[in-house]
Amino acid sequence: MFDNYVKERERYFRFLLSFGYDFQVWQEGWLRWENVANLQHRFDELIRNIHIHREILPHEWVFDIDASDWNSCYELAVKLEEKLNEFKIPFNRWTSGRLLHYHVFFDQNGFQKDEVQKGKKVMKELKAVLKFHFFGALKKTEFTIEDARQLEAQTHRAIPLLFINEIPQSESAKIDTLKFKSSKALIRFEGSINEKTGAYKSYLAELPKEQPLVKASWKAEFPTEVKLWKPDVEDYYTLFVLAYEKFVKPEEFKNIKIFKTKGNKVRWIERILNSTFTDGRKRLIDLVILPYLINVKGISPEEASQIALDWALKNHEISPITLDGRRMTLSSLSNYIKYRAKRVAQIKLKPLSYEGMRKWLGDVEEIWEVVKNE
Repeated sequence: MFDNYVKERERYFRFLLSFGYDFQVWQEGWLRWENVANLQHRFDELIRNIHIHREILPHEWVFDIDASDWNSCYELAVKLEEKLNEFKIPFNRWTSGRLLHYHVFFDQNGFQKDEVQKGKKVMKELKAVLKFHFFGALKKTEFTIEDARQLEAQTHRAIPLLFINEIPQSESAKIDTLKFKSSKALIRFEGSINEKTGAYKSYLAELPKEQPLVKASWKAEFPTEVKLWKPDVEDYYTLFVLAYEKFVKPEEFKNIKIFKTKGNKVRWIERILNSTFTDGRKRLIDLVILPYLINVKGISPEEASQIALDWALKNHEISPITLDGRRMTLSSLSNYIKYRAKRVAQIKLKPLSYEGMRKWLGDVEEIWEVVKNE
């Protein structure tokens, strides 16, 4: 039975290595973290080590629930799962040996498989924007490939904070946000033991109502197939921009005037509301139209949702608005906008500035043709 545990743990270990990242591992008593590549000669020993911790991968999120008791943990876990399901983000549920860990793996090839040109164009634009904003503010004279990678990874790590901010938490149950703020964080390796409880980190196919404490290594479960997140390019782009604007953008930008107003109107946004487009519509709704209507003009989220829906339907008639590759219905479009309106109101999101429009939506030529006459 233990041999099967070792076999399954090795299979999972090799899945992690398939991402091509030389992550680090550590256990109590070691003087420093060790790169896996430096431990290849001790690979079998590493697989059998039940006390090991590992570095969270760059394209991985780990929602680590910290709670005073199982009931509080369970209630928060239900809310977290609802939020992830709402965004159609597949997750892998594990008992930490005491409470719960939710692992989300981002499929780095997802864009290339489904929308090759669009994905490459979006990521190229993102890097250009990050370079302009972040390094311009910090007055750095050189922008290296490694700088771009670090900044992109930092913003990707910040996306879960958007979800966490919308989940009610309490003193008795919280999600550890440091896992998303630190450039390097450790997590208990799957199949390892929690020394405090004597229980192993084990995969959970379902969320149990009773606290799962797996006290034997050979009873620890591993997933037959790890779920990967392959997001819609437009949806990921929107989340990336929101995370950057809210959590990554440096303090230097906080006091910059966001946009020019005249009579509580922004002329180029008004022109957008009177125009129709075939691309970038969801981004406009999320980052421009709803923030403008709710947080500039002071319109209620309900009324703003109806205005945005009327605008979206006019665009939808010209070219269908899609979500996850499927044509949206009146109901799904309405629900999408109502949810976004609620979030915009909650976080008091301001619309993109004119300069921000040039950076974040300048790739959509038909939109820029309407905006650039400002």
